[in-house]
Amino acid sequence: MLVAQSASGERIEAARDLPADAYVCPLCAGTVILKRGRVKVAHFAHAPGATCDQAGESLAHHLAKRVLADRFRSLGYTVELEEPHLGVARRIDVAVTVPTGHRVAVEVQDSATSVAEMKRRNRADRRSGFFGTVWIFTSNRAARLLTARQDDEIRIRTRSGGFTAGMGQGVFVIDEGAGRLWRCQFGGIVRPSESYEWYTEDGDLDGVDFPDRALRSTKTVSRAEVGFALTSRRTKYDKPGSPDFAVVFADPARDGRESRAAQR
Repeated sequence: MLVAQSASGERIEAARDLPADAYVCPLCAGTVILKRGRVKVAHFAHAPGATCDQAGESLAHHLAKRVLADRFRSLGYTVELEEPHLGVARRIDVAVTVPTGHRVAVEVQDSATSVAEMKRRNRADRRSGFFGTVWIFTSNRAARLLTARQDDEIRIRTRSGGFTAGMGQGVFVIDEGAGRLWRCQFGGIVRPSESYEWYTEDGDLDGVDFPDRALRSTKTVSRAEVGFALTSRRTKYDKPGSPDFAVVFADPARDGRESRAAQR
C-alpha cells in the first residue's frame, strides 16, 4: 500500500521523505512498516500474519499506482491515492479530480476478477460521487497484450477483458516500468466451415450446411499508445434521452472529436 496513517491520523504517502515512525493501515488499523529501496517502490507493508484485504500487493501494482499519480498530477489533476470508501466496501486505487471538479476512480487490476465484481465496484463508485470508473491492467495481468503485434490472434482468458472491451473503450494496459499506457481493442474472428451433403436411398439430395463459426474467446488485437489525460466517450448503450458515457484515456488522434469528462 502507498498510503498509511500517522499516529495523529494524517494520511501520508510513502513517497514522502518520512521518518521511521509508527504507521497504521487506514482500513484495518493494523501496524504497517515503511519500506523503501533502490528497486522497490516506497510503500507500507503489513506486519506478518495480517489478514487485511490490502496486504500483499505486488511490485507492479505499487509501481502502476505511483506512475499514474505522478502523470495525473503533472496534468494538473488533484490525486488521492488509495482513497477509502468504507460505506460501500471500496478503496479507490487512484482517485482523480479534474480541474472542473468531476471525480474519476482509476482501478489498477493486477489479478483476476469477475465481471460481477467489476460491475459492483462501478456501481459503488457512482454512489460515492464519482463520474465514472476506468480500469487499467498491469503488465502482470496483460503481458500478452503489451507484446501483441497488429492483428495478432490472442485468447482472452478472463471475462473481465471482454467486459471492458464490450463497453466500447477497449482494454487499457500500463507498462509501469516504462511509464507508458496502451489501449488494446479487439476484433472478431470467423473460421470457415465445410458443408456436407449426402443422398437418401431413393436418390434424393439430403444435405446439412454448417455455417462459418465465430470464435468467442480468440480475437484479433490492435494496440495504440494513449496519453494520461482523461476524457469521456459515448458507449454503445447511449440512446436519445438516456445518455451513457465511459471514462477513458485520451487518444491523441481522436482528442479533437471527444468531449472531456470535465465538460460533462
